[in-house]
Amino acid sequence: MSKKPGFGVLLCFAGLTVLAASPTDQEKLAMANTGFAFDLLKQIAGGQPDKNIFISPFSVSAVLQMTANGAAGETKAEMQRVLNTAGLPAGTLNSACKDLNQSLNSQPGVILNLPNAIWYKKEIRLKPEFVSVNQQFFQAELGGVDFSKPESAQTINQWADKSTHGKIKQVVQWPFDPMTRVILANAIYFKGKWERPFNKSDTGRDVFHLSAAGEKQIPMMRQHGHFNYQQGDGFQAVRLPYAGGQLQMYLFLPDTNSGPTKLLADLNADTWRDKILPKFQDEEGTLVLPRFKLDYDVTLNNPLKALGMRQAFTKGADFSAMADEPLFVSEVKQKSFVEVNEEGTEAAAVTTATMHATAVFRPEKPFEMIVDRPFLFVIADDQTKSIVFMGVVHDPAGQGKGSQ
Repeated sequence: MSKKPGFGVLLCFAGLTVLAASPTDQEKLAMANTGFAFDLLKQIAGGQPDKNIFISPFSVSAVLQMTANGAAGETKAEMQRVLNTAGLPAGTLNSACKDLNQSLNSQPGVILNLPNAIWYKKEIRLKPEFVSVNQQFFQAELGGVDFSKPESAQTINQWADKSTHGKIKQVVQWPFDPMTRVILANAIYFKGKWERPFNKSDTGRDVFHLSAAGEKQIPMMRQHGHFNYQQGDGFQAVRLPYAGGQLQMYLFLPDTNSGPTKLLADLNADTWRDKILPKFQDEEGTLVLPRFKLDYDVTLNNPLKALGMRQAFTKGADFSAMADEPLFVSEVKQKSFVEVNEEGTEAAAVTTATMHATAVFRPEKPFEMIVDRPFLFVIADDQTKSIVFMGVVHDPAGQGKGSQ
């Protein structure tokens, strides 16, 4: 895909005011993203009880931030409220996004890639500032396509395949709806080895208790040593660093009389920053953790509407800063993949937003944390406090297919 615009797209950097984001603005954006992450996962988990879930909220927010650059009026205001960015100065929000992406892209010891792209119907005229802002601050690749031809879907799917190292090969299907005008996308690919890998010879099959009455024999990894650990109100948690020490996996095991949904209800940006992160401390103990591998896909229209992003999905949507032709968001969708084993974690996600033209339609003794029942996990960056991936595992042997 070329980064140069084709027919009907003009680039105009002249007059574009670029304001550097301050560290405070970057912190506010990371906090906003964290709040959105928990809000979104709660909505999805509420609609899919006892189902495996794995999402990249960071990928969703990236796509919605790009899309919001083309929105105006109440449509834009709703999107900003849902993304928790309404309190950020408009002139520095995109700069904060760029700085945050650059920080995440320069992780030591792991692979973390965050490409963005925009495909548009060749005949449509995209607004110059919408194009320039997304290219400058999101490094979005741009490509004009003919959505009436199968090659358009091949182009998008090849980008997804390449961007996720072959983990997600198909994010769109042809034929497209005739009213399709723009597809915005973010891909995220992560591969990291544990700072202290699990010994494969210690892995053995053991019982995992399912949400519903029942159990399964699955491979369980085991490690004894010192961990960053906490025992909170209704849960145990451990932090597992990846090589480089900046990215971490946070594992939350609800008590036997609780569950991931109940635990999630008490989690938000403030509790994550003020009550969860500060309470991890060095403890000796044993961790038993299932190997797991999940594929997941979810349509996010209903969860986003429930969070308050409604107008963007209607004929009354205002995306006048994106194009002259009236547009609305027809679908926001994500496909994701995660594999956790003795060596580390590999994860990927692709989020797409499709635009249509308006038309019809601490313990005293060593702890023991045995993750043998449904649990919650978060992959986050310690430096920026950004949540990159998160999920709920009810059945480690399941494949996590789902939709909203």
